[in-house]
Amino acid sequence: MSSCDARGQGEQGGGDPYDILIVGAGPAGLTAAIYARRRMLRTVVVTMDIGGQVVLTDSIENYLGYTEKSGPGLAIIFEKQVRDYGAEIVIAEVKKIVKEASLFRVMTTVGDFVTRAVIVTGGRKPRRLCVPGEESLLGKGINNSLACDLTSCGGKRLAIVGGGNTALQRADIFSMVASKIYLVHRREEFRSDEVTLEKVRKNGKVELLLNTVIEEFEGESVLESIRIRNVKTGEVRELAVDTVFLDIGRDINLAYAKELVSTDANGKIVTDKSGRTSCEGLFAAGDISDSPYAQAIIAAGQGATAALTAYSYLTEGKAPKVIY
Repeated sequence: MSSCDARGQGEQGGGDPYDILIVGAGPAGLTAAIYARRRMLRTVVVTMDIGGQVVLTDSIENYLGYTEKSGPGLAIIFEKQVRDYGAEIVIAEVKKIVKEASLFRVMTTVGDFVTRAVIVTGGRKPRRLCVPGEESLLGKGINNSLACDLTSCGGKRLAIVGGGNTALQRADIFSMVASKIYLVHRREEFRSDEVTLEKVRKNGKVELLLNTVIEEFEGESVLESIRIRNVKTGEVRELAVDTVFLDIGRDINLAYAKELVSTDANGKIVTDKSGRTSCEGLFAAGDISDSPYAQAIIAAGQGATAALTAYSYLTEGKAPKVIY
C-alpha cells in the first residue's frame, strides 16, 4: 500500500476512500472485516496487533465449533479468513479520528486514511504498577504485552503479576518452558475461572505469592530482580527474576475518538444493540463497547452486527432493513 498519493502527503489507500475502516484486530474487529468484505465493501483494519486477548489463551473451550482449543491458533484462523476475503490489515496506532462532512479522516502513525464509516473495536492500553524502576526497565525485562513468545523465556525465572485469567493462563502456558514462575497477586482471591485456577495450583513450577505487591524493579541495563512485600505481614523479600509480565488489566484509551462518541462511567463507548454510537457513521463492538461481557464469541457476534449495520448505513435506501 502506498504511503502517499495525489490527495496529500501521508494519505493512505489510493484515490477513493475506504468504505469501512476497522480499529482493532481482536475477534470483534476481524469478524467485522469478514462481514464487511462479504458485502463487497472496501475494508481496512488498522491495529497494533492481531488476535487481541485470544492469543494468550492456551485452551479455548467455549468458542462454538472450534475444537483445536489453542488461542493463537484461533487468531491465525481469524487473520487468514480476513486476508482471504481481501481486507487490508495495517499495523499502526490510531492517533485521532476526525469527521469531515460525510467522511472520516483516521490519523495513524503511518499516515492518514479516509473512510466512509468506522468500526471501533480496539482502544485499551496496558495498566502499569507505577513503582520505582518500572519506567526505565520497561521492555528490558518488564513486559506488558499480550503476546505469547515462549521462545524468549526458555529456562528463565519469571514473575507474572495479576489475578485474572490472563495472568493464570500465562503462568500455565509459560510453565512449559520456564524454570520457575512466581505468580504475584495482591489479594487472596482470584478473578479467574475455577478450571484455570485449579490447573495453576497443581503446577509444580508455579509459586503463588498472594497478598503480595511489587515495590521496586531492580537492575542496571536489564531487569535483575524484584522487591516484593506481603501486605498482611509486611515481610519484604528480593527475588531474582529474568522477566516480569504485567497482566493487571488494560485501561480504556479512547483519546483518539473521545470528541465523537458518548461513553459510559467506565469510559466504554455507548452503543445500541446494533452497534451504533452517538456519531453517525461510527460504530463500535467488542470489549470497547458498553457490553457487560468480555468473551471472544460475544465480541465476534457484535463485530458481525456492527459490520451489517454499517452496510445498511452506507447503502441507505438501497438495502433491505433486515439483512440475512
